[in-house]
Amino acid sequence: MVKIDIQGAMKRFSGAIIKPVLFLAVAGILLAFSVILKMDGMPAPLGVLGQLLYNCVNSGVVGNLGLIFCIGLTCALANKKKGDAAVIAASTFLIFLFANNFWLTQNNMLVDATNGLYGTGQGMVLGVQVVDMGVFIGIILGCINGWAFNKFCDVKFPEVISTYDGTRFVFLITLVIAIVLGVAMCYVWPVVNGWINSLQSFMYSASYAGQWVYGFLNKLLIPTGMHHLLWMPFMYSAVGGTAQVAGEAVSGSYNIFMAELGNTASITAMDPSIRFSLLGFGKWFGTIGTVLAFISVAKPEHRSQVRAMLVPAAFVAILAGITEPFEFMYLWASPILFVVNAALDGLFQCILFATGWRALLTGFIETIPGLIALPADLSHWFVIIPVGAIAILAWFVVFRFLILRLNLVTPGREDDFGSDVSGEIVSGEQSSAVSAEDVQTLIEGFGGPANIKRVMNCFTRLRVDVNDMDLVDKDTLNKVQNSGIVEGGPNNIQVVVGMKVQEVADAVNCALGREGD
Repeated sequence: MVKIDIQGAMKRFSGAIIKPVLFLAVAGILLAFSVILKMDGMPAPLGVLGQLLYNCVNSGVVGNLGLIFCIGLTCALANKKKGDAAVIAASTFLIFLFANNFWLTQNNMLVDATNGLYGTGQGMVLGVQVVDMGVFIGIILGCINGWAFNKFCDVKFPEVISTYDGTRFVFLITLVIAIVLGVAMCYVWPVVNGWINSLQSFMYSASYAGQWVYGFLNKLLIPTGMHHLLWMPFMYSAVGGTAQVAGEAVSGSYNIFMAELGNTASITAMDPSIRFSLLGFGKWFGTIGTVLAFISVAKPEHRSQVRAMLVPAAFVAILAGITEPFEFMYLWASPILFVVNAALDGLFQCILFATGWRALLTGFIETIPGLIALPADLSHWFVIIPVGAIAILAWFVVFRFLILRLNLVTPGREDDFGSDVSGEIVSGEQSSAVSAEDVQTLIEGFGGPANIKRVMNCFTRLRVDVNDMDLVDKDTLNKVQNSGIVEGGPNNIQVVVGMKVQEVADAVNCALGREGD
């Protein structure tokens, strides 16, 4: 019987999906900047430049997330020869489109697009009318491509036909799969789409209860790394809602907001799907409240050190939206703090939406340009001031009470709290380089090169699959600055290294001779 490591596969997927998502933050900032350029009162040349920038990024990036996810996932999952993997990813995506369109046309299943395709279950992708799967087709193909690539890229044929072995053999296999998938989805996806519509209806009918559960689980799942699997579909797919903006069908909370951002003159209210894009509220105000609480309960002689340790990390959390080091600190101090933080986050997302906020809220850098570009009568940005003040007070009071009542060991409360705080949350700060010594220490801590199967990363964590967990030495790993070590599964170890994680992952892979091409 073949044993399938479902948990390991899901963790690897959640790590890989981050690769393309990280680039979307840049696209969001460019979109908001383009809207500012084309605001009323701007000089005509700037308006034209803004419209050009908006059309390019919105249509070229946000409008083609399926292709981006397909290539990003395939390359992230491929263990080597990532250049070949990118070619395979792009090719399979195109083959799927034309296979799907051909079958719809041959069997008279193609919807008449004269009056638009919104609500028909079909859409236009790269100029081809297909079953509307949104980002899901990119995700499905990316996962299949990644699996096939790692499974067959080392296959060797006799010399006479060696031209067709290796990655060319993978190319053949994935193209055939893409054709079969293109035909199959003509029948399968309408059923799946019905399930998605049912989930949408449930989330909206559940109102604030549904939104609270969404916000709560996003925080609660952080230690597992599985929270990406929750928010990503709501932000970028039909799970988070569908809307028609400027005559175009748009799916996903983030995508809908970006489309509306560029067409504010034609809308009177923002789509309610924005409720699924408020994940930054706790990152802003919850972080401030908890940092103030930690400083206030620290021993007087240690408060200056606690401030020096937490305040820089708080700026990173607020500006970039990276709060994982804080989440782990809550968890290690007490699971109660961690759960309460998640509950407060979900609660205040509901309160913010209920009081009228209607704009994207993630990291400060991503959020502010959109607020500048969005008219106040649409965003209702002003409600965040009183709600944010109340939230800071709530987090501060609750955390301070729990820490003192339960006598929790938080930074600055231990007797031996000294000047060396490198093993704490300070790792959230950006580092300009990863030393060769640290890289070798990590490799040694993971049990040596022979014990390391795969090295990946998400926002802040180095994710490593190993052959034997018994060979992993956490004491050795802790010689390298980190915010904690988490066992992600039977053969998965994760080290929270902060925002420099991509640099660390690349350096480790390079030292192992696995840097890609």
